[in-house]
Amino acid sequence: MKLRIDIDPLISGLSAYSANARVCLRRSGSAAALNMESFAKANRPWTDRTGMARRTIQGVSAFDGSLFSVGVEGHMPYSVFLELGFGGRYSILAPAVHHFAPQALLGFANALHSMK
Repeated sequence: MKLRIDIDPLISGLSAYSANARVCLRRSGSAAALNMESFAKANRPWTDRTGMARRTIQGVSAFDGSLFSVGVEGHMPYSVFLELGFGGRYSILAPAVHHFAPQALLGFANALHSMK
């Protein structure tokens, strides 16, 4: 005796759930990235000379295959030195991510929980 089950409806349902989950995560991730960007620009620990380091800070969220990332980036050639040099005195990107990580994770959970 064998139990036979048509799993096509299950697979279709999982595919639809996956697509909806990506939409919800993308929306929630964009909001978190914008919050990180605003925080980093407002709380930078350096004094602007040209304003370019501040203006080119950008919140990002993206899928790379099955991985989803959310964060904030500096887009000047010297941004890495502000972030990692000088004993961390001018770092703002990592602090912005750390500040908003709990809120972003809660937002992701709520977005997935409220999916229909």
